[in-house]
Amino acid sequence: MITFLMSMAVVVGFAVLITRAGGHAGSANVIDRDAQRLQSDLSAVLGRAHHH
Repeated sequence: MITFLMSMAVVVGFAVLITRAGGHAGSANVIDRDAQRLQSDLSAVLGRAHHH
């Protein structure tokens, strides 16, 4: 059970690290427009949630 929890923590940590790395895809420094749009939408939703 402990091994499973540790494995899940590593996977989630890695996913968060990749997500926080920015809106770039690959090593060519190409901007990922879908990632930017998703981040913008999530920020708008969170902004509306704080106003209520």
